Amino acid sequence: MAISLVIIALAFLVIAASTALAAKKAAEEMQQLSRVLESLRADLGPALHAVQLVSGEGQRLAAMIGSEAEELVRSSRQLREGLQERLANLEAVYEVLEEEIEDTAIDVAVTLRTFRSGAGWFGRIRRLLGGGRRR
Repeated sequence: MAISLVIIALAFLVIAASTALAAKKAAEEMQQLSRVLESLRADLGPALHAVQLVSGEGQRLAAMIGSEAEELVRSSRQLREGLQERLANLEAVYEVLEEEIEDTAIDVAVTLRTFRSGAGWFGRIRRLLGGGRRR
């Protein structure tokens, strides 16, 4: 029975030693993994910082493009409104000009008619007075 207790004790010692070796190996692997993670963190830190800077620039650029687009729309709207106003004014000028031309044409026609009929009387008076000789 003493031999079996010694064997059981040796078995527990072997189990304890293998557990200690496994724990030591696991601790070394954890330290190595920790170093790798630290190295990755050191490498990724500047890259993440650069990505943040690019992201900030992208947001700034998007905001600038948005404000420029708004300015273009506002300018286009003002230009369109100005053109519409000028077209309305030009249409009013054309209407007034048309009325004036019609009135002037009527006045010229009346004056010509008056002049022709007056010229007929003038010619008769001239003939009566003897100033109008026919050739």
